[in-house]
Parts: sequence; structure tokens; C-alpha cells
Amino acid sequence: MNSLLCTLSLFLASSLVLFHARSVADVVADTCKKSAASSPNVNYDYCVKALGSDSRSSSADVQGLGLIALNLLESSVTSTASHIQELLKQKQDPYVQKRLTDCSDQYSDAADSLKGAVGSYQAKQYLDVQTAVSAVSTYADTCESQFKDKEGATSPLTKQNGDVTQLSYIELAIVVIVKGS
Repeated sequence: MNSLLCTLSLFLASSLVLFHARSVADVVADTCKKSAASSPNVNYDYCVKALGSDSRSSSADVQGLGLIALNLLESSVTSTASHIQELLKQKQDPYVQKRLTDCSDQYSDAADSLKGAVGSYQAKQYLDVQTAVSAVSTYADTCESQFKDKEGATSPLTKQNGDVTQLSYIELAIVVIVKGS
């Protein structure tokens, strides 16, 4: 009888763990599905991978995922700004050097825009969050597009700008979901 009780307890415990893991994954997947459905700019696979990369997503609700997305965006802006500084230390073509300098200014502005965004999000001041995040997206788009002014020139920041832009779109879509709930 003890082994049957032990087996049953183990089965129930593992079922509960699997159910919890599935429901957590479902929150991320459902949020990304709703985000992608509400905004054609949100890439579902990117969203799932990005939000799932943060260990806090395992216990987050949609509101928490919005905060995670905002933190990921801040981190991406900071890391891109650092990457730009490293590129500026290298010998660059004058055309690229000028654009990198402009991008450095844009990412400085992006970081400034995000400074109060977490507090605004936590205070449910979603319009302020949307304004800040939209500005960040614009800075990244502007940084990327300026490299296209010269035929044959390529941006050394395409991936970073794309990450910042995608995380911005995800955050904006989650804010819309949170506001509607």
C-alpha cells in the first residue's frame, strides 16, 4: 500500500509540475500570439524566444511579461550603445564613422527616453510608456536607415537595431493587451 501511495503522490506531483510549466509557457505563447495578431510588426517566434529568455517569465502573468519586455528593451538599448562605442574606437570609413556618431546620439536619447518607463509601467501610466517606447523604436529605425543613404553601404548595427525595434513592438503590443484587461 505504501508503494502505491508513494507512486500516486509522485505522479500527482509530476503532473502538477508539468501543468504549471505548460501554463507558464502558454502565458508567453498566448501573449506573443495576441501581440503578433494585434501588430503586424511583432514577430511571434522572436517574441516567444525573447520573453522566454528571462527566467522571470516562468512565473509571470501578462502584466509581468510587459515589465520583462521593457527590461529586455532597456538592456538591448544599453548593449547597442556600448557596441556603437566599441565600433567608434575602430578605424572606420568616414561615412560609417559619421553614421555611428549619429547612432550614438540616438541611442543616448533612447536610453534617456526609457529612464522613467519602468516606473511609468508600474504606475500604470501606459501612455507615458507608449510614448517612450515609440521614441526608442524611431531612434533605432533612424539609426538603421541612415546607412542606406549611400549605395553599397551597409549598417554594422542591423541586428542590434532590429532587436531594439522588435522589442519595442512587443512592448507596445503588450501594453495594448494590458490596457484592455
